[in-house]
Amino acid sequence: MTSPEISALIDQANAGVVDAQYQLGVHYAEGDGVARDAVAAARWVTTAAMHGLVQAQCTLGLFYATGAGVAQDYSVASTWFRQAAPQEPRAAFNLALLQQASLVPEAHPGEIAELLRAAAAGGIPEAQFNLGVELLVAADSPAGKEAAAEWIFAAARSGLADAQYQLGLMFDTAEGVGHDQLLAVEWYTLAAAQGHVSAQYNLGLHYELGHEGLERDLARAAELYREAAAAGHEKAIDSLIALAG
Repeated sequence: MTSPEISALIDQANAGVVDAQYQLGVHYAEGDGVARDAVAAARWVTTAAMHGLVQAQCTLGLFYATGAGVAQDYSVASTWFRQAAPQEPRAAFNLALLQQASLVPEAHPGEIAELLRAAAAGGIPEAQFNLGVELLVAADSPAGKEAAAEWIFAAARSGLADAQYQLGLMFDTAEGVGHDQLLAVEWYTLAAAQGHVSAQYNLGLHYELGHEGLERDLARAAELYREAAAAGHEKAIDSLIALAG
């Protein structure tokens, strides 16, 4: 952003334009057009948040959760997330994360699941994945596992590597979905390409062993094991040694 544009934004923020106050805070946080200044960023975002701007409330929650420009305070962070949560799925997810980490308490039993569901329905991939995993762990019937798989699939389709790996694992083990090794390979491949270490290892196993629809390829298996081993995956290290021997 150019100096004249920043000057105009500052004038608008000082005149009480809430969107300008928030945008100015973001520019200070990112050092875009102005010197990076976390304290100034927090000050302007706070002003916008107190005027009811939902996006600013969510951002201010992050500032307090991470201690960016303010003293770290999970309780204050949760207050701002809670205020924004009814309209901002990301705020609902962030609040659920604080509660899952036992950094703040639930307002009532089951609130974490409610927040995750709201955030997942709002299109937050990480929330979709977390909700899917929660449902998968708690499922006591095939229908429950299928419902979990739907959320994990939504997250995987958005490109979330953890979800892609989990979906591959589910196709491998027929948990919540039908057993399909080729689909497992497809999802592992997507996750592995993003550097997901467990996906690299599992995909290496598929290439080492081969199966119907996938030709055995020891060179490709070794390549995948090598990538996972470089990240410290112990089973990948063992598999790589075994291949070399």
